[in-house]
Amino acid sequence: MSKGPRSNTDPVFVSQSGGLTNRIAGRIRLLEPPVWRRILRAFLLILLTWLPLVILAAFAGHAIGTNVVVSLWRDPEVNARFLLALPLLEAAEVFGIFWLALQIRQFLGTDIIPPRDRPQFDAAIAQSQRWQDSTISEVVMFVIAIAASFISRHYMLSGGHSTWERLATGMTPAGWWHMLISLPILYFFLLRALWIFVLWSWFLLRVSRIELNLTPTHPDQAGGLGFVAYGQASFAPMVLALSVVVSAGCAYEIYHRGGSLNSLKYHVIVYVVLILCLVHLPLLAFAAQLSRRRFEGLLRFGNLIWRHDSAFDEKWLSNDSKNREPLLGTMDIQSLAHIATAYHHIQEMRMIPIDRAALAVLFVSAAIPFLPLIGTEIPFPEIIAKLGELLI
Repeated sequence: MSKGPRSNTDPVFVSQSGGLTNRIAGRIRLLEPPVWRRILRAFLLILLTWLPLVILAAFAGHAIGTNVVVSLWRDPEVNARFLLALPLLEAAEVFGIFWLALQIRQFLGTDIIPPRDRPQFDAAIAQSQRWQDSTISEVVMFVIAIAASFISRHYMLSGGHSTWERLATGMTPAGWWHMLISLPILYFFLLRALWIFVLWSWFLLRVSRIELNLTPTHPDQAGGLGFVAYGQASFAPMVLALSVVVSAGCAYEIYHRGGSLNSLKYHVIVYVVLILCLVHLPLLAFAAQLSRRRFEGLLRFGNLIWRHDSAFDEKWLSNDSKNREPLLGTMDIQSLAHIATAYHHIQEMRMIPIDRAALAVLFVSAAIPFLPLIGTEIPFPEIIAKLGELLI
């Protein structure tokens, strides 16, 4: 179990080997640096969650054909979940932990954390590592995942037609595997990704209580916290995986329950807006400190500008002495422009450190899985043909 943050030369937020399941994976050498081992881990997850469904459904005659209304082959939800979303969640953990470590390094490298508050910062990292490494937290996630799977499939699965998962006589063998094995694994990985996001949000809240060394004139318009704003893009793979799950559910609704893209468009819009707001919600913790620093900066820099402009006025506008230096080539005009630019940086300082580029990345990650749904309204060959006409 992690006892505290690592050395400053290699700072981390949480460890890629933290948690019960990662420790087990580490013992069978699935967490070692070579990329192919992580790819093997994702492949094994597919073998455990998706392949048994194919085999069991095939033996029952439900994988393809018309023996049931919804065969496994025609179920976009289950195929997208275990062939796309689950591997994405596995990759999201590696990607997210790496980029969160870079942000920790930036906190320490820029001296935003005052030396007197460094122990408080280190304590927040250590607490996050202990919570991530906790066996109890993963056991709770396992229990929630199994309960959610049981409730969603046993009580909330709508009837009306036969599927590879459920017949009029009850659940099929593939359905039981889906409920007891496949879905709990998917939900567990989703909960673990969300847990890292929760830990990071809690950590940012702790950091926001430190009197940070923010610079109102910083060109990132966030007092020097711009790296935290664009660092939220590290959760893009998690958002992409979640959107794949939601998009696949929409596709199932359209193909097998009589829905349409037009009837679901507002659900998609609300989802995308909500997920973007949730990812950026932790940044609200810095709003009070940034607002105070902006106000203080405007007052102090305003006083500096008043003294600077008064001196400029006294030298160049009020004084008609012929002994003053020539106007051409003087640095005073350039100084006037520079101090005005610095004041403009303070005026443009954001109360919430949101980065436009990171917002765009997260928006694309949230929205792009829904693009295939356009094919339910307009056939893709027709879309491609029309695009070809426009290009030609």
